[in-house]
Amino acid sequence: MIIPARPNPNVSALLSRSKPSNYLEAEFYTLGREALLSALVYLGLKKGDGIIIPAYMCNSTLEPLKAYGFDLIFVDVDQHLRLPIDWLSPLISENQVKALLVVHYFGFTQALDEIVNLCHQHDVKVIADASHNFLSQQSGQNSKSLADVEIFSMRKSLPVRDGGALRFKTYQLRNVADKSCLSWLADAKYLLGRLIEKVLITVGLNIYTGTITRLKNRLRQTHTQEQLATESKPCQPSWGLKKYLGDESYLRKAQQRITKNFTQLSDALIHMGFKLVFDDIEYNVPQACVIYDDKGGLVDYLRQQGVGAWGWPAEEMPEAVANQSEKYPNANHFNKTLVLLPIHQNLTSRQINYMVQVLSKWRK
Repeated sequence: MIIPARPNPNVSALLSRSKPSNYLEAEFYTLGREALLSALVYLGLKKGDGIIIPAYMCNSTLEPLKAYGFDLIFVDVDQHLRLPIDWLSPLISENQVKALLVVHYFGFTQALDEIVNLCHQHDVKVIADASHNFLSQQSGQNSKSLADVEIFSMRKSLPVRDGGALRFKTYQLRNVADKSCLSWLADAKYLLGRLIEKVLITVGLNIYTGTITRLKNRLRQTHTQEQLATESKPCQPSWGLKKYLGDESYLRKAQQRITKNFTQLSDALIHMGFKLVFDDIEYNVPQACVIYDDKGGLVDYLRQQGVGAWGWPAEEMPEAVANQSEKYPNANHFNKTLVLLPIHQNLTSRQINYMVQVLSKWRK
């Protein structure tokens, strides 16, 4: 059995009559990193200004910021994946810090009150990176952010290729975008590629072997380099994204299915002795079920068994962080030990049970 890492396009949602969505009151970009760059420029940051960044971060998100000329100041996360508040004040005082990025990891919303209060006392803007967190924010319980702006990457939760978005604390539309984030041709190519992937999975081809994974990573890196830009402009969300955002039934059912999958999988894993990174789903819709690998090699093992598990940010850890493990011990520790298990809206109870069986064999 092959357990896909991401949800499949939903025919019913794509053919439904989409309704206006509150999320269409955001500014859209092809990718979340473009939304982040645009947010910083909008907030008035200039080249050379300092931005505090969690050391546990994906490098592809940061490349446009470095190319633009911002000074990235890394700070290690604590053992709960939070930015340690006691470390922030000296960093702000000693550097030309104008903004701080806080990340809602893996769909679980971070408490921002203390960080926002501290930053605003020093006239530092706060950007909330909700790239993993769209469905949690969309649920309504976490929809009001204390941050000055939020950025999203909806392709991490929905079966689309675009989905970068920027939402302001007090919404104001700056530009009416006239160009689509994806052309009709690009949208069609994405759907075709996903259809081929589904066929391969259905016939039992393991698309998560080491050889295929290395090939996909190479292609992804090339694509990322080609897309690197030092400016970004808003665009209209793709046809597919508009459909999903306008289908409240699809979004509600996705949240419910993900929550059910998380509960089923996490209960079994805890019973087997695995340790979860997060388990509070009262107001959160997880992106994945995240566990610790206490002996190493679990991601490779799972992928060999056809489970689309992954590490984050894996090979995309910023070089400045990866090369200074003594300065950023927690970020490097999490990068080596955290394993993300798929729980998306297309997975069934039978597929969750298969993952449990595979993990049970690993535990023995």
